[in-house]
Amino acid sequence: MTADRLTRVLRKVFFTAVALVSLLLGGVVCLMCQVLAGRDAPTYRVEGHVVSHARGELPVGGNEDAVSHTIAVDAGDRHYRVTAVDPGLDLPSGQPVTLDVSTADGSIAYLRAGGGVVDLRSGVVRPVLLISTALLALGAVYFGAVRLNVYPPVATWLALALGALLAPVVVFVRV
Repeated sequence: MTADRLTRVLRKVFFTAVALVSLLLGGVVCLMCQVLAGRDAPTYRVEGHVVSHARGELPVGGNEDAVSHTIAVDAGDRHYRVTAVDPGLDLPSGQPVTLDVSTADGSIAYLRAGGGVVDLRSGVVRPVLLISTALLALGAVYFGAVRLNVYPPVATWLALALGALLAPVVVFVRV
C-alpha cells in the first residue's frame, strides 16, 4: 500500500467520522432547541379539582428530607397527575385548581390554586449548556477537519454557520 493510497483511505475514514460526529452534535443542538421551544410553548387553561394527594420522600440533590407531592386532578374529560418537590402542591382533596397545559406536548406548565402559582416547567440551564457545548465541539471538529485539509475551509465554515442558524429556526417554526 502506497502512502498516497493510505492518505486517501484515512481521509475517507476521517470524513465519515467527521460527518457522524457532526450529525450527532447537530442532533443534540436540535433536541435541546426543541426542549426550550416546548418549555415556552403557548398554553391553554383547564379548570378542575384535586381528587387525591400523596406525599413521598424523594432524595433530591443530596437533600434526604425533600418531600414530593403527587396530586391527581380531575378536569372533567381528562385526568392529570402532577408530581413535584414544591410545598405549593400540598393541596387538600376537593381544592379547585387551574392548570396551564402546554400546546406543544401536553405537559403542565403552571398550576394555580388558592392565589398561588406553581411553575412546573423544566429549567433552561441544562439545555443552554448542552447547546453551547455541542456548538463549541462542532466548531472544534470542523476546525480540525480544515486544519487537516479534509474539507475546503470556506465550504466547511459556511456549512457550519448555515447549520447553526437553520437548526434552531426549523425547530421553532415546527412548534
